[in-house]
Amino acid sequence: MIVPELSIAALLLVGFLIALFIHDWSHKARNPRLLTIQGVVFAGGAFLIVFPDIATRLAHAVGIGRGVDFVIYPVVIWLVRESLVSRRERRRNEERITELVRAIAMEGASSCATEKA
Repeated sequence: MIVPELSIAALLLVGFLIALFIHDWSHKARNPRLLTIQGVVFAGGAFLIVFPDIATRLAHAVGIGRGVDFVIYPVVIWLVRESLVSRRERRRNEERITELVRAIAMEGASSCATEKA
């Protein structure tokens, strides 16, 4: 029988996951499918926090030594992906802002030229 480990740290982490999910849900995420996936991932994370022995068993089944490594490896990969996506989006936004500023400047310059004439 698997016994849950309910330490203060485990309760705080699970509470944090619940708070994040409630925050995203209350702000009406644009994509309900993404919110569902996030809920499943958070529930899985909460489960592995409360039952760390299962994480260790899963890690051993795939050839990883510790349960925490089994959880951390995908998180690191996900964080690198998010960083790359965020950087690409920021660059696109910078390009859009540059084009808008140029258009406004050109419009302002042409209106000044017609006023002087």
